[in-house]
Amino acid sequence: MTLTVHTLLYDGVEDQDFVGPATALGTVDGVRHSFVTVGGPGAITTAAGLELTIRGPWAPADADLLVVPGGGYGAGSAVEEQLRGGAVPRALAAARRPGLTIAAVCTGTLLLAAAGITAGRRCTTHHIALQDLRAHGAVVTAGRVVDDGDLITAGGVTSGIDLGLHLVERFVGAESAALAEEILEHERRTGPWRAGPGVTFVNAIEIPAERIDDFVRQWRGRAASMRTAPGFRDVRLHRAILPDTRFQLVTIAHWDSAEACEAAGRAPAVVASVDEARSIATAHPAIYRVQA
Repeated sequence: MTLTVHTLLYDGVEDQDFVGPATALGTVDGVRHSFVTVGGPGAITTAAGLELTIRGPWAPADADLLVVPGGGYGAGSAVEEQLRGGAVPRALAAARRPGLTIAAVCTGTLLLAAAGITAGRRCTTHHIALQDLRAHGAVVTAGRVVDDGDLITAGGVTSGIDLGLHLVERFVGAESAALAEEILEHERRTGPWRAGPGVTFVNAIEIPAERIDDFVRQWRGRAASMRTAPGFRDVRLHRAILPDTRFQLVTIAHWDSAEACEAAGRAPAVVASVDEARSIATAHPAIYRVQA
């Protein structure tokens, strides 16, 4: 499978907003990425002063994924200039079609809002621009990355890396996303918000201090298996700060449903690994749903 990605650039675009997703997507095979501008091939200057020559045509009909980075906020910002000019919002509005996923980083979401793309949709942007997003009828949603189907948005600046990793996971696979995290030496803070409430799996572990490293090695193998299971969202293993804490390790994972979580736990490789872990630790697993 080839994933065709177009990243929209314009004068004053925030460098990290487009470099983050492009770098994450660049860690995997099968991604064909192009930088484009609404006016067609030409040159732009980024917020950091980089002068870039854009050779790709504006051709959203050829893309599977269109990424829209931000460019500052408020009077005099690059995004404000694009909003006032109107060409970019008009082009984005015309680009919408079935089969095209549109993603935005930071105030790039405001360009989508001006195009009418965020009205009634779950999305986010940089925290200083959330009120503007609400004013356009968006359903502002807490989350560093918010996945609302064919609309995926991320918060401020560095969340573009998290967006890129989520795009890798969604379009290429969880194993590729985990590998991308290792390559970039970047750990996503939280999983994305996705449609549907999902459930949280919590496993509190009692274990002697001298066996923790052994358990962590086993856990990494189980986590790799879980990441490929249907309904998986994210997983993290936490270690207590104080040595006298009863539960020295706690696993927290998010799943689309309790059924998906339980099915993944019945996989033979996971069952064998859990049985092995019981020889060195006592586990207290449970599945939860948000109450308040």
